[in-house]
Amino acid sequence: MSRTKHIFVTGGVASSLGKGLTASSLGHLLRGRGLRVVMQKLDPYLNVDPGTMNPFQHGEVFVTADGTETDLDIGHYERFLDVELDGSANVTTGQVYSRVIAKERRGEYLGDTVQVIPHITNEIKARMRAQASSTAPDGPPDVIISEVGGTVGDIESLPFLEA
Repeated sequence: MSRTKHIFVTGGVASSLGKGLTASSLGHLLRGRGLRVVMQKLDPYLNVDPGTMNPFQHGEVFVTADGTETDLDIGHYERFLDVELDGSANVTTGQVYSRVIAKERRGEYLGDTVQVIPHITNEIKARMRAQASSTAPDGPPDVIISEVGGTVGDIESLPFLEA
């Protein structure tokens, strides 16, 4: 059994360059070559989801079939690849920090000092691995395309890039 390959789409130092459409197009092309493709958006903002964000600042919200309010790029992924995604396709810093803090409060870190590295980055990696081990419509994915939102110069992006 072959291992899932990862492709990361980042945008350099400028935002709103069309990373989502580029990632969607790449996914469509790879599916056309017979590969099983799964998509994921990694958003570095501290909000848990974009549902309460100003649409003039962030853009429209896309609601998945399971009712999760996600980034608009998830809608691009669905349309370009003709698949239905759920909320796990959109990972935000707010979700990651909420989960890590909840684990800390339950004592799951056994008294460790909770830090960005390794705790936050491990949670990000766990979410990427979960998406990679998910099942594409026709079997386990050959490729997972992860789009990293924002710009690589944003401090908020660093844990995602480190992971």
